[in-house]
Amino acid sequence: MEIDRNSLAEHQAEICKTFSNPTRILILWTLSKEELCVGEIANAVNASIQNTSHHLRIMKDKGILNARREGQTIFYAIHDRDLVKSLLNKCPENSEEAVF
Repeated sequence: MEIDRNSLAEHQAEICKTFSNPTRILILWTLSKEELCVGEIANAVNASIQNTSHHLRIMKDKGILNARREGQTIFYAIHDRDLVKSLLNKCPENSEEAVF
């Protein structure tokens, strides 16, 4: 079965767009150490819970984050740490120690 290169390229472009928002990068940095709930993430990135939830939903829908429910609380974690690590550490301002 042949892979549809156009569909694959479109999917990869969508993933790249997800990483183009600074708040989402801050969220990824925050989640690089441990899974957290929305309120903890919002506090760490200095954003409202509503705004943070919006970004988390986008990243979850793209397969970048996992979410698990514990009672009424939803915890978020990075789905593919190797992928996120390689992408974020391409920025010259970041050292591996600072991000992961």
